[in-house]
Amino acid sequence: MELKNVYDYIVTEINNYKTVRVPITDSTDWNMSEYIERCTNVSNGWYHKGKNDGLRPYKDIVTPIINVAKRSEGFDVKDIVPYVDNIDENYKSFLVKRYHPKWARKYELDTFIDEVVTSSIVYDLVLVKNINTVRPELVPLQKIAFCDQTDIMSGPIAIKHQYTPAQLTTYKGKWDADAIDEVILKSIEEKVQPNHNDSKVKTPGKYIEVYELRGYLPKSWLDENASPFEYEHQLHIVSITGVDKDLSSGVTLYKGKDKPLDETFKSLVIEPVFGRACGRSIVETLFEPQVWTNYSAQKIKKLLDAAITVFQSASDELADQDLTELPANTIIKHEDNKPITKVDGNVQNLPAFTNYQISLENDARVLGSASDAQLGTNPVSGTPFALQSLVVQQGQGIHEFRQGKIATFFADVLYRDWFLKMLVKEMNNGLTFSEELSLEEITDICEKIITNEVEEEISEKILTTGIVPTKQEREALKQVKREEFMKKGNRKFFEVMKDELKDIPMDVYVNIKGKQANMAQNADKLTNLIRTVMQNPTAFSQIPGMSKLFNQLLENSGLSAVDFTPITTAIQAQPSADQPAPQDINQPATTGQPNQ
Repeated sequence: MELKNVYDYIVTEINNYKTVRVPITDSTDWNMSEYIERCTNVSNGWYHKGKNDGLRPYKDIVTPIINVAKRSEGFDVKDIVPYVDNIDENYKSFLVKRYHPKWARKYELDTFIDEVVTSSIVYDLVLVKNINTVRPELVPLQKIAFCDQTDIMSGPIAIKHQYTPAQLTTYKGKWDADAIDEVILKSIEEKVQPNHNDSKVKTPGKYIEVYELRGYLPKSWLDENASPFEYEHQLHIVSITGVDKDLSSGVTLYKGKDKPLDETFKSLVIEPVFGRACGRSIVETLFEPQVWTNYSAQKIKKLLDAAITVFQSASDELADQDLTELPANTIIKHEDNKPITKVDGNVQNLPAFTNYQISLENDARVLGSASDAQLGTNPVSGTPFALQSLVVQQGQGIHEFRQGKIATFFADVLYRDWFLKMLVKEMNNGLTFSEELSLEEITDICEKIITNEVEEEISEKILTTGIVPTKQEREALKQVKREEFMKKGNRKFFEVMKDELKDIPMDVYVNIKGKQANMAQNADKLTNLIRTVMQNPTAFSQIPGMSKLFNQLLENSGLSAVDFTPITTAIQAQPSADQPAPQDINQPATTGQPNQ
């Protein structure tokens, strides 16, 4: 069927997106809109079918598993380490690495990472849109009006927006101002809720429904004289103005050529399913366990509702009496041969249903790789600590796999194509910033700075007095400046000169090694090692790398290595009584005779 215009196209594809099912196998088909709605319901503890009116019990077994996945698969900005990919410009790499955390905090990249992780867990589809700012936008999948259900990046994508008049007015100058005024005039006090049969909700303010369409589309939609066989990348911002589902007319707020789709959108699927735009999410694996857990919960409710307390008697005198109105400990006299007996109204087979629920919940935990320790529940009595720790580590396997996929998406896609360019551009404008440094970084900077300062002072002294300081004097001066520098703490100020980072080759790696999960274990191992070595009090000065191990122990324990610098520097090998101290090579050897 030939579509007359962009409005016809949008309306037709919206209907197809909601109704057309994609065949996956001979026995399975799939609809993306329905899938997104079901994942949303299950992840929020709502029934997918029927009303969520509180009249049916819902035993939520999914939320705890989602929480475990979020904790296990997420990572922090500090785990992302950009660097200059040039061995001759190491100091530039240091500046970029140290400014990156401040830059990431400024644009709330930690929040963005959490949003990506959540979308991956719930839907196994992440769609990120470049909005020409530092931080891209995570597209909520519920806002997709339509896309290619088999591969989201293979065809045009339409996103539905709900703008207030104030929001829409800000686009004047970029979009058609007269068209904006027209749609604002037609706006009403209601909002269309996505994924709910487009239900309209009465709101106190006005909203305008706007569709953002991007893709490889007929050139004739931009140029009436173009051939019907010509296509090009286009962007259309339109508001549909038809009524009663006859939406073949609308108002175009903007139209024009656009970049290729993969320059505007990036997508991530971790567990791909052939023929589906979404992969198999953690939430989807829990669909069936949740259904049957709720089934057993409803059965238990019916059993509890059927539990009654009824007494029977052939006595006419006691008939139809309400025993709840009798005072406690009342003795009732019954007629001869007409005793009062209790009708069996106890709950039947309740243990069978509760055991079934427990079995389903355990199955769900296995599917979601969520052990008792990860869920925050106590292990079975008698479980050895080492075994429990091993179970937790093994359970992290699938989460570490998924975490690695997400980390690769950031390092090899988002940072490579978007973030690094913006980071370098901001630094290249010239800026001053402060950041906390590790002990190794402070030590390295300290040695470079004090070496330059000492050499400058010595040069000035030689030029003014003609006296050449001895080696001991040089070292003493360095030690004084070193102590002064270290006393100032581990937060230092840096200044980047304008255009200093111009045209530098950039790269990024993500340092996710499960360090947080193994922190306590590593600290315990390092403690034992250092306890053994420290039996020799001069271990720090005699064993290479001992100080670095000690610093690593402090970091794994959550302490600042800078605060403990005196421990690693104070223990120095002292000359013995029968061993003379080393002399400066510039001084003549002493004869052992007292000075005259």
